[in-house]
Amino acid sequence: MKNRRNYYRILHVQPDAPAEVIRASYRTLMREMKKHPDLGGSSSEASLLNEAYAVLDNPAARALYDKVLSAVYTKGAVSKDKRPLTTVLCPFCGKTLAREPQAVKQAVGDDTCLQPRKPARLKNECQRALPRVKRADRISYCSALSPEQAQQGRMVDFSPKGLRFLSSERLARGSMLKIRGPFFDASAQVNNVRQKEIEGRTFFEVGVTFVEINFQQLSGTFLSTSA
Repeated sequence: MKNRRNYYRILHVQPDAPAEVIRASYRTLMREMKKHPDLGGSSSEASLLNEAYAVLDNPAARALYDKVLSAVYTKGAVSKDKRPLTTVLCPFCGKTLAREPQAVKQAVGDDTCLQPRKPARLKNECQRALPRVKRADRISYCSALSPEQAQQGRMVDFSPKGLRFLSSERLARGSMLKIRGPFFDASAQVNNVRQKEIEGRTFFEVGVTFVEINFQQLSGTFLSTSA
């Protein structure tokens, strides 16, 4: 592999991303993010994007690349007790994570991985059994394309698997987000986006599925009421 840079990270997609997500991310980078030289981007950056896309959009070339990439990441990855480390790629930034990576407490917009030591497990799953709960909390989020620019949004509803929120910008389907809410931090993937008119203003209702989530409290419910 001549170029050791990660093609998945270059295109801001997960290693298991379907072909349509890869194509959508490539078009977003070249057109909307203006990486194409005709739109003001640099020829070297566009060349690298084209190189990554040419490999990942070709099933045979992608399969071969995945084998080489796996060998690079796992080479020599053996602990003192001779057990191989589990190779895990962060779904947000594409960095390689060690076995039992630590959860990081960083502000949204930081490029640090969001990956818990153990998957978030609920002490009593029936406590969070509501499939969808109406919420109106404010959240902040940033995308893999612009991790330094945190944006504000407002939740519509929430479930342990994902949420919907209102945004003033249209987000690309399949893109990865890092989200901070009043009781959780998460990385998530955009599933759908719908335009809505509210009081004469245009908003976008964004639906996401959580890839990783850390709850600030593992007990209690998402719903509180008062009489």
